[in-house]
Amino acid sequence: MAYRTVQARTTQNSLIKPGELIDIKELTPLTLFDRRVFNLLLGNAWENIEDDVEHSINKRDLRGSHAGNERLDDTIGRLMGARVVVQLERDGKPYSRSVPLLEHIDEPIRGDGKIYYSLTRKLRKLISNSHIFARIEKDVMLALSSKYALALYEMVQKRGNLSHQWSETFEVERMRELLGVPTDKLTAYKSFKQRALVPAIDEVNGLSSYGVSFVEVKKGRKVEAITIGWHKKSVEELKEAFSELKRHKVGRRARLSGTDEPIQTAS
Repeated sequence: MAYRTVQARTTQNSLIKPGELIDIKELTPLTLFDRRVFNLLLGNAWENIEDDVEHSINKRDLRGSHAGNERLDDTIGRLMGARVVVQLERDGKPYSRSVPLLEHIDEPIRGDGKIYYSLTRKLRKLISNSHIFARIEKDVMLALSSKYALALYEMVQKRGNLSHQWSETFEVERMRELLGVPTDKLTAYKSFKQRALVPAIDEVNGLSSYGVSFVEVKKGRKVEAITIGWHKKSVEELKEAFSELKRHKVGRRARLSGTDEPIQTAS
C-alpha cells in the first residue's frame, strides 16, 4: 500500500504540507504572512487532520514577533475568504479544483486568546488522499523574506526526495502562478525575473537543505519556460545554510545574491 501523507509526522521544528496544497494557483492573493499562518494552522491540526473536528491554537503562536494583532486579524480575514485551485485526478484524468481553505474561524475580539477553526470537507478529503508531501522546516519558513521564496521553497521540498528527478520545467505563466505573482504585477518577464524569481532562487539556495538553480528555455529571444534544478547539499553546504539562518537578516539578500546592494522584491 502506498505511503499516505497523513502518516508523516510533524516535529517540534518541522511541519507537513500535502503536495496538492503546494502547486496551487491563488484565486485570493495571499501575503507571505498569510502563507506562514496557514502552514501553522495545518501543522497545529495535523494529528487529526482527517477528522471533522474543530481545532484551536493560541493567537500569540500565530502572531510571532509582531507586537499587535492588526496584521494577524487581516490575515485571518483573508484566509477565511481564500480559495485556491489545486490539481487532482478523477477517473484517471487530470482535473483542477477550486477549494476554500477554511470552514470557519473564531477569534477573540479583543486581545489574545485561543483561535478556533476547522478545515473544509473537500480540503480534508484532498489531504486524506494525498501521497506526496513536503516537510517544511519552521526556521527556514520564518527566515524567507518573500512569499515567492516561500512558494519556491515548498516546491523544492516537495520534489527533493523524488527518485531519478533533479529538475522540472515550467512555462513562464505557470511559474508565475506557482510563486503567487498577481496577474497585474511584474507583467514583463524581466521584472518577474529580477524581482521574484532570482531573489527567490537566491534565498532558497542559501537557506534550505537543497541547492537550487534555474535555466531559461528560449524560443528565439523570448523566454517561454524555466527549468528549476535542485540537489541535496553536501555537509559543508548544509553548515553554510545553517550558519546563514543564525545570522541577522540585515544584509542577507546582498550576501546570498553576491551583490553589494540588496535586491528589492515584492512581498
